[in-house]
Amino acid sequence: MSDRTCPSCNIEFKFPSKLKRHFESSYHCKKTDEEITDYFKDTDDNDNIIKCDSCLKTFTRKSSYTRHQNMSSCRRQENATILESLTPDQIKIITNIIKQKPSKTNISNNNLTNSNNTINNNINNIINNNNNSNNTIINNNNTIIQHINPFGFEDVRTIPITEMKQTLMFGPEAGIEIIKTIYNKIENKNFYKPNISKPEIACLNKDFNLTIYKSREFADALFDRCIAFLHHMLYLCKNEYTKHNIRYIYDNIEHIETTMRTEIYDKKLKTIIETEFLNNNINNKDRIKKFIKKFREDTDIKDNSLLQIKNTLDLKENNNNEYKISITSLELNNVFGDPKIILGLRKEEIILNLRISRFEESIFYNFWMDRMKNIKKYVMNNKKASIGDIANLSKEENKIMTMLELIKMRVENNKGDDYLDLNINDEFRLEDIDEVISV
Repeated sequence: MSDRTCPSCNIEFKFPSKLKRHFESSYHCKKTDEEITDYFKDTDDNDNIIKCDSCLKTFTRKSSYTRHQNMSSCRRQENATILESLTPDQIKIITNIIKQKPSKTNISNNNLTNSNNTINNNINNIINNNNNSNNTIINNNNTIIQHINPFGFEDVRTIPITEMKQTLMFGPEAGIEIIKTIYNKIENKNFYKPNISKPEIACLNKDFNLTIYKSREFADALFDRCIAFLHHMLYLCKNEYTKHNIRYIYDNIEHIETTMRTEIYDKKLKTIIETEFLNNNINNKDRIKKFIKKFREDTDIKDNSLLQIKNTLDLKENNNNEYKISITSLELNNVFGDPKIILGLRKEEIILNLRISRFEESIFYNFWMDRMKNIKKYVMNNKKASIGDIANLSKEENKIMTMLELIKMRVENNKGDDYLDLNINDEFRLEDIDEVISV
């Protein structure tokens, strides 16, 4: 395992020191100090790794190590805990604050005390802001700029597993809950209105430029993002659920996507978007523009941002692989027999039975219902079944029920003719007896 990749969530960090901080502060990947030390001991044999003897941080670039030595507090061991987490720019800011001299009008003890308190508060704010985020950038005007994920590349892995599970179990409201959860995070506030009176909306894109949407286009894109978030969360939480729960959650996501788009937009999503513009538009606009500028100027920021995109793309790829079908129709036919042949051999008997029986009691109807029941049991008990296999059960069941409805209509509309067509398409086609025997 790389000394820059978390073994639990597979997020890759630019520096081992970032991974160490991730171990210390993350919710579901947290390690004890002893575990962290043991983890990085395993990577000491890598000749490209440079370790600081004072704080045990590791570096993959000599320039990073040199900068750390020059700017960190390793020379003053007693202050290492606080200062080692600060960036060089932040240390410069603190230095400038300390060097500030009170004006002549502030000679009184009270004024000197207030001035010192102000300096201390400013320093504490810088340290606190640094501790609250690993992705903080400081521009030339000393304004703190949060790293911003491009629209479409927000990472749900920043959400604790317990919170993901709560969101997934919200039922139809999960679509709105995930939007609130994701876009309440400052690093995901990646859109704003260039002109509050016009319908255009600007979004930070993967090239770290701006893409302009019309209002409804943006709402549709945001809704699609909420569906993708839910699927990613289901993938990340799959080991927390039984297969029956996974199927319930997947069916709920499909329900939200196929039947609730208009309802969610008209009743909820529109209000959320308008509230965001009302409360945060100016701040979002300023933050995004400054971040784009820093991305173009600072290679470290650019590398880190591109790495964040790579991590999100890796999650999407892993998610897509999990949603692929691994239990094929060929495998099911080998286990339960090919319905085309089984029904084809009994075609005349089935047609006669359909003429004299109630459809729901017929051989044809009960064959398909029993088959679907057996397939469900087989998939649910199969250890290799993926989310795609579980999700496919609902799709197959819908196809079979649609086919049965069409056959029922044909049976009811048949006026006693000898011929009754039981074929719907190539998937639901009965082999003729002569064709089966010749094979």
